Amino acid sequence: MAQRDNYTFENHASLPAGLGSTLASYFRSWDDPHSNNEYLNLFTPDSELVFGPTPVKGKDEIRALREAMVHPTNGPVVDLEHTFKKCFVLAGPTHEGPEVVINGTVWFKLKNGRRVDTDFASWIVFKRQQGEQLQAVFYKVYIDPAELQAAIQEMVAAE
Repeated sequence: MAQRDNYTFENHASLPAGLGSTLASYFRSWDDPHSNNEYLNLFTPDSELVFGPTPVKGKDEIRALREAMVHPTNGPVVDLEHTFKKCFVLAGPTHEGPEVVINGTVWFKLKNGRRVDTDFASWIVFKRQQGEQLQAVFYKVYIDPAELQAAIQEMVAAE
């Protein structure tokens, strides 16, 4: 049995055209500690990203959030990788593009070498731009941060 690419949803064949590849491109860039910020292409200029207690708005704040968390040498996260499970396209009238919920797993490698694995889910509201490109206007991450936060606090205390 061939191994599935971790950026391909188990139900990829049933997704609307372009949705799976759009999300795969985003996550490949987000997961690359040396990213040239291609992940920002997923967002509109005024997108809202909710990752933790304080939402951020706009590409500059989204980039700052990621840079404060993921850096190849400064960390605290020096590497990470998502693995997709399923993508659920929500039924009902869509405003300007699809609304989806995705789930999967993610591991984080901290600068002290410790690895933390957890499940995640994300709710994403897309808007279809010119040329049919999908961009997120709203993106909320659901993750249990307890183990990751504890590992980071332990790492910082040991420095």
